[in-house]
Amino acid sequence: MRISRKNRLLAMTFVAAFLFMAMSPAFAGASYTSESPAGLNVGPWLEKVVYKVISQEDQRILALQSGEIDMHDSFLEPPSIPILAADPDIEINADLLRSGYGHIKINTAKAPFNWTAFRRAFNFAYDKVRVKADIFQGLCEMLDSPIPLTHVDYNIEDELPVHYYNPEVQIGNELLNASGFDYDPVTGYRNDPNGNPIPTIVIGYSPNSVAIAGGCAQVGVDALRDLGFQAETNQENFNTYLGNLYNHGDYDMIFYASNYLTVASVGFFLYGYGSEFANTYQQNPTNFRNETVDGYLNDLRYAKTYDEAYNACALMQKAIHYEAPQVVCYENMYIQAYRTDMFKNHILYDNSRYMTSPWSLMQIRQLDDTYGGTLDIALGEEPSTFNIYTSTSAYVGAILDLQWPGLYDWGPDLYSYPQLATNFLEETHATNPLVPEGHQRFTFDMVQNATWSDGVQVTAEDVAYTFTYAYESGLLGNPAGLDLSNLVSATAPSTYRAVIEFSDENIWNFYSAGHGSIIPKHIFETIGYDGWNTWNPLFNPADPNEVCGPYILTSYEAGEFYELTHNPSWAYYPADRIPETTEPTDTGTTTPPPFDPTLAIVAGAVGAAVVILVGGFVLLRQK
Repeated sequence: MRISRKNRLLAMTFVAAFLFMAMSPAFAGASYTSESPAGLNVGPWLEKVVYKVISQEDQRILALQSGEIDMHDSFLEPPSIPILAADPDIEINADLLRSGYGHIKINTAKAPFNWTAFRRAFNFAYDKVRVKADIFQGLCEMLDSPIPLTHVDYNIEDELPVHYYNPEVQIGNELLNASGFDYDPVTGYRNDPNGNPIPTIVIGYSPNSVAIAGGCAQVGVDALRDLGFQAETNQENFNTYLGNLYNHGDYDMIFYASNYLTVASVGFFLYGYGSEFANTYQQNPTNFRNETVDGYLNDLRYAKTYDEAYNACALMQKAIHYEAPQVVCYENMYIQAYRTDMFKNHILYDNSRYMTSPWSLMQIRQLDDTYGGTLDIALGEEPSTFNIYTSTSAYVGAILDLQWPGLYDWGPDLYSYPQLATNFLEETHATNPLVPEGHQRFTFDMVQNATWSDGVQVTAEDVAYTFTYAYESGLLGNPAGLDLSNLVSATAPSTYRAVIEFSDENIWNFYSAGHGSIIPKHIFETIGYDGWNTWNPLFNPADPNEVCGPYILTSYEAGEFYELTHNPSWAYYPADRIPETTEPTDTGTTTPPPFDPTLAIVAGAVGAAVVILVGGFVLLRQK
């Protein structure tokens, strides 16, 4: 076993280089796209990938040691490292700083958590030094900003006026005393400023990570007790506490881990902290409301240049740091463990989804470089749904990402890497007078050999319908419609060309247009807009599940395993993997003729004047 550890500065400089290229002040097509190596989407080499549900960390370690699994599904807890150190067939990679963090969400709609003084006092008393030393054994960074350190072009950690790193219990108590959180002479604990007794404060956490989640929750309990409150931890079922968060349920505090896996994550903090989303399913789970923060978030959402986005983002970070709707506990190294006795070619430096990313699972292969083999991966939680619109679990997401591609996906460097798209053209009125003033238009060319698992060709009509479906079902509650309030039209002027247009210009529209799973029009027309949340593929055999990704889910035993098999119809399926005995077929090409801007302008003229379409839809709604 070999453990490697890179210098943090080197890793962050690497990320910074991509951020600088990707977020230029001007709108430029090349600025969005990944610089990751070509060919990541060519595969798979494996025959099957099997996810085995193993919820406890100690059981995952035993499974890795015995060869029952080949890979850990997430990051290793530091105490597990020495346990694996003696095994020559297990490799551990500790090079990557996580693009996310663990934190304690505070229900700001509930007393006494609705007082800023309480939340700030809790942040001051929380001991992040203890978290780093005792829970992570040094393998994490302390963080206060809501934006991870890996997002170096936006994170302002070093510019925050104060830090909540060391336990400053005295400062916390002074804040509480000055705000009227007086001690009750009978109970000996603090009352709220209105004189009401404060019940025992509960910090919930998931049982799948007792050492980290439970440990961070306990540090929180100790801080609250030091401040004069009754507090305790509570181990809760993963889906139960997610339900409390996403449905704005009755909770006190919950330990939660978030990944901000793309540069686009910065633009959509609106949904995490915006007042208008405090009652929206899956959004703003702390129920946070603040007019000042709302203003900064609005400026961020509609920023047209990097400088505008940075300035709004900096002000947003300072305001959220002061208002403290959460305690950021750590930003950890993403320690990954995997066996090396059967497979090789793992992609270790994926800042988006790490070693179990779709890119990695397309490139992993047998040691002798032949096609085939079954790769077994631990799955930390049992999936409750495979509906792409209702699932919020990263465990389910790992499986869905292998089946539901978009025009682009997030590359290992956090930027856009092509899947069903081959290239795109971005236009505004300044570059094409036929685009209405203030609008922003994206024209995508597509691969021409992708098919759904039922044999139907994937075309631009599917792309156009994907946006129409998200927009219309969004009016019925589908969160996929949140980013499309400014969508003007989604059309298919030809079989393999899609045009997406927005009613405003900002640096986030490309991510709204280029990312997200493409759905089959012929299937979802039957499901209907109102079926977005009742469609239950796999678990309801009557519901269709036609996909076009590199893998197809072919077998499962609920709560035990989920088997995915390589998809020979994947657009980038290796040509030399097709058996010579197979009857020759015209599979097309993944690289259509070079993009012709003239055609895109012609398509734009059609979209701007009258609607003449081969296929697609126009949403006749504008701001």
